[in-house]
Amino acid sequence: MPSHLLSKPDDIDTRSMISLQELDPSPVHDVLDIESGEFFPRATSPTQHTAGISMPKLGLSGHSWDSWLTGIQKYSTYPPTAFFILHLANTSLIPLVTRSVPASESYLLLTRPVYQAPGLEHLVLTLPIIAHIASGIALRNIRAARRARLYGAETRAQRSTLYFWPRMSLQARTGYFIVPLVAFHALVNRVTPLIVEGGSSGVGLGYIAHGFTRNPMFWNVFYFFFVTASAWHFVGGWATWMGWRVTTARKERSHKGSLDGYRGPTETKSKRQRKMWWVVNGIAAAGAALWLAGSLGIVGRAGEGAGWEAKGWNEMYSQVPIVGKWL
Repeated sequence: MPSHLLSKPDDIDTRSMISLQELDPSPVHDVLDIESGEFFPRATSPTQHTAGISMPKLGLSGHSWDSWLTGIQKYSTYPPTAFFILHLANTSLIPLVTRSVPASESYLLLTRPVYQAPGLEHLVLTLPIIAHIASGIALRNIRAARRARLYGAETRAQRSTLYFWPRMSLQARTGYFIVPLVAFHALVNRVTPLIVEGGSSGVGLGYIAHGFTRNPMFWNVFYFFFVTASAWHFVGGWATWMGWRVTTARKERSHKGSLDGYRGPTETKSKRQRKMWWVVNGIAAAGAALWLAGSLGIVGRAGEGAGWEAKGWNEMYSQVPIVGKWL
């Protein structure tokens, strides 16, 4: 009997898996994963098979789930960006110009109906932020499952070797980092005043300044990280949408034909990318410094309130759930 007929079935399966693993995905159909900075293959068949489920393409143009989710992730940043610019002007630029919190309050009151009107606030901030986060998580799940299928990773050990969950980029990390900070900021400035006084009409720059006098160390540290991470995430995100990626990642093979050859991304930077890195990070640093100059330098040093207004602010800060007694 010929020797090739004596091969064990396991050997045949191993050779088949290796031959499949040596086929690199075509770059023509690759799509960029915003969170990891890697390129993942996009299916070209009429259906998308994700996590064992056959998913039909949506829309008249036949876009895949990747396209729809990436579009949601991108366009959901537009309304918060408009708010971000408006908030920068109210809480930093105007105080820097006036050098006075009372003088800056009137400008804040003029723009408050724009982004705190009933319903409009959720349309501009709450829903877009939720859509942005949810679409990012969904993309990670879809591409992680596709990555495992592509290289034949079926067991938990194989997925661990393959880095089944691609490493997050710094852009994604800053995004997830600021989620609890945004939630806490909303809790102190929107939710608690609503619970205590039935609304946030009494919340302004004076309220923020009063909080600094109650616990200066906490609020200086909180707003430093909040503003810095937010500025980097917004600037880095818009740079990504415009094609100015500051990092790229590629897979390097260590052992051809095995899962060990795909041990995750190694970041490399070309000369152009290094230049973009300095430009993008320079803009982010300048934006954060400008915002901190107004928020910490002017508002944070304005001092505590007086009279009945200060009494009401003390009550609101003390009623913040869980951490109120330390604020």
